[in-house]
Amino acid sequence: MRTIGNKDYEFGDEIRLWSAFVHEDAIRAVAETLRSGWINTGKKEKELREKVMKKWGFPYCVACNTGTAALRTALAVLGIGPGDEVVSTPYTFIATNTAILEQGARPVFADINYDDLNINPQSTEKQITPKTKAIMIVHYGGNPCDLDEIRAIGKRHKLPVIEDAAHAMGSKYKGNYIGSTGDIICFSLQVVKIITSGDGGLISTTREDWYQELKKTIWYGIDRDAKRNNLLDPLPDNFKGDTLGFKYNMNDIAASLASANIDHFDEAIGRRREVGEKYRRELAGCKKIKLMNYKPDREPSYQIFPIHVRDRQKFAEHMWKHKIMVNVNNRRNDMYPMFGGLRNDLPNLKRAEEDVILLPINYDLTDGQVDHVIEVMKDYDNM
Repeated sequence: MRTIGNKDYEFGDEIRLWSAFVHEDAIRAVAETLRSGWINTGKKEKELREKVMKKWGFPYCVACNTGTAALRTALAVLGIGPGDEVVSTPYTFIATNTAILEQGARPVFADINYDDLNINPQSTEKQITPKTKAIMIVHYGGNPCDLDEIRAIGKRHKLPVIEDAAHAMGSKYKGNYIGSTGDIICFSLQVVKIITSGDGGLISTTREDWYQELKKTIWYGIDRDAKRNNLLDPLPDNFKGDTLGFKYNMNDIAASLASANIDHFDEAIGRRREVGEKYRRELAGCKKIKLMNYKPDREPSYQIFPIHVRDRQKFAEHMWKHKIMVNVNNRRNDMYPMFGGLRNDLPNLKRAEEDVILLPINYDLTDGQVDHVIEVMKDYDNM
């Protein structure tokens, strides 16, 4: 595949796929935290967790330093380790599945739906074996999965469902925000996400017992909320040293950035929805371009905007010629040897691997730029 363009951090004059949403209030909030005398995990991290629980209805919430850390913490709390299997999607950024490998377990890939790129429930159930300990799904592009079907499979086989909701902050399934229901739901606050902390993650759960373990696991197995100043012992009285934890806590600098941005979340996601819905209206009749299936009982966040396109290489060259950035965000994970080798029994994955590409969608796009993207795409469709 031919390399085009600059490094991610070297901005040219092209219409870009991504941008970072950082409100002026967030810049001021970070400056205040830097001057406060306390920048490690503290009251700003607590403020962030309380804010997201109120806004999106998360029953319990833990904050950590990356979305990948959120996934691995979830797996660890569920006791997943060597010899175990996790049924997962192969169409995602590799972090979804490297988190499973880091726990010593093995991802077993199900096929996806061609029409929305989410994991296919029927294929998911077929991959379950006595070694299966969990199901991992991704709400691809912020377009929610078939949650009722997948959760029913989990319940039938007594398996927890971990939702990789890196793309799905603010998405809804049948009227409920992603993260307000379900087992364990992991979010990303990475730089190009709708809400960013520079880098960071959140974990939501509906179970109080899992919440107690999650908050310990992100900080060495210690319940930081129970920690108090003590003359001789730096650890809380309830620390037994019986849980292996990580160093995944979020500091107050990152929390300040995310917390202040959340105050402007509706503005940020509102612009994405304007752009995404305009693409859907204007491109619906194209012959060479096929849009994703956005079901009426779901509200996508439009974190990314994938499409299927005929002759993808030619399309990409056409768009870049007109200074419009397009790219392939994810590759089928089974193409990488660490995941065990290429599968030949995932037909929808094979089709998606050959024709999916992303269009620009971000807060900073102007109406003129969106119109230009649509015009150039219609030109391609008529070629």
